[in-house]
Amino acid sequence: MTHLADAAGAGMIGAKLGEGREAEVYAWGDRAVVKLYRPGYLGHLAESTALANLDGHGVAPRLIEVVNWDGRPGLVLERLAGSDMLALLQRRPWRVLALARALAAAHLAVHGVRAPADLPDLRQVLAARVEDADLPPQLRDFAMRILDGLPSGDRLCHGDYHPGNVLVAADRISVIDWANATRGVPEADHARTLLLLRWADPLPGTPLISRGLMAAGRAVFARGYARTYGGGSGRPLQLVDSWLVVHTAARVSEGIEVEQPLLIGLLEGARRNATR
Repeated sequence: MTHLADAAGAGMIGAKLGEGREAEVYAWGDRAVVKLYRPGYLGHLAESTALANLDGHGVAPRLIEVVNWDGRPGLVLERLAGSDMLALLQRRPWRVLALARALAAAHLAVHGVRAPADLPDLRQVLAARVEDADLPPQLRDFAMRILDGLPSGDRLCHGDYHPGNVLVAADRISVIDWANATRGVPEADHARTLLLLRWADPLPGTPLISRGLMAAGRAVFARGYARTYGGGSGRPLQLVDSWLVVHTAARVSEGIEVEQPLLIGLLEGARRNATR
């Protein structure tokens, strides 16, 4: 059972293991890590809620405790072995189809879980992001009109599901980084992943050889993921293309300059097709 503890001075924090825009990860004893959120970021609220709800499902690290370290909220998590799927793809590109199928299977498992009612509604999150995006008014209005016709749902949605957020060990696949967790329909979360797999630019600092391998393999990987996800869903997928349009508009709000021309072009093309 999780609880809030004041960990300042506890002496348990160890070496830094990694960091991102919102948080840093440190060793926490021998069998756990602590994810400390940077000041001003509140992703621990959604992440702790999602992880508590996933306990026992075997698709995410176990949440051990919610702590406060030197005024920063932190999540003490089960320490997992293995490598993230993106790094594994770069080292072993011949495994592209097997890993694509594994990515889809884990995503389907996530969407089999009912979301807690206190997670944000995905449609509301997307609406706010589209409104914040630096878009021409006609494209913003187009995306918002589409979003108005899309359904709400009660499934757990990761919000940023891609190979970099999936750890692969010999006997287990675990989904990490739940700061963007919401409740919604599976197709909405699936569409975000399709957008990232097909068009997201590699992280800054990615070596040229890795960029080349990713460019060559990403279409194969995306098709393998989409085929496996669709085949395993047990029902026809609904409105995926519409969700893709909304996610494309919302992605603009993330301010990744190198992606902006492509995203705008995709939106303009979708708008033209919608008026034919």
